[in-house]
Amino acid sequence: MANYKDIINFTKFWEGGLSSAQTDSAKNNSSPCGKGKNGYSYHTNKGIQWITFKSLANKGGYAATCDNFLKMPNDIWLKIYKVGYWDEMLADKIKNQAIANTFVKWAWGSGVGGATSSLKKFFKDQYSKSFTTISQMVDFVNEIDNQDKNKELFDKLMKHRADFLRGTGQTANLKGWFNREDAFYLYNLPYTLNKTQKNTAKALIYGVTTIAIGISIIYLGKRYGK
Repeated sequence: MANYKDIINFTKFWEGGLSSAQTDSAKNNSSPCGKGKNGYSYHTNKGIQWITFKSLANKGGYAATCDNFLKMPNDIWLKIYKVGYWDEMLADKIKNQAIANTFVKWAWGSGVGGATSSLKKFFKDQYSKSFTTISQMVDFVNEIDNQDKNKELFDKLMKHRADFLRGTGQTANLKGWFNREDAFYLYNLPYTLNKTQKNTAKALIYGVTTIAIGISIIYLGKRYGK
């Protein structure tokens, strides 16, 4: 089964610190905890919106104070990530790590409700499945795992998410979002490959590496007159 700790470093790497950016829809739920250099109130810290920070305080066992929001200690960030996103998407029950990471990333970016709605549409459009609960979706993706078809599912999920992002109308954020999507795809791709696909990938990597080494030798020979 998937492990929630797998994607934590990736997620933190792509999240900034305190944000009061007005290109983000989170501006509609700003905090009372100070303002950024642009003069607007902070609404997000390390990817966690103020409204989410407040709503998960009791469940996460921390105090929803401005001090905690502004500092966002690692233990509080982890509690929010685990109880607010990973657990809500039932990711512990998903067999494939990449698919679990994808479910949770959608919730991280759109909220659990938004991710659930988007996944319902995805499974209806791509697999003609009318799921009503996350549990049903998890059972279905685990069946796909049993069939060794995780890469096909992962590719479809990534395309669906890309289409969704384009449709948000937040053009100022698209470049950054797609840079992150590309990195997410490359990070998770190895988890999706079955044995045959892994062998093919290894062969391709070996071939490309061999060619690259050959080109490097020729280049260095010319550069240094050998």
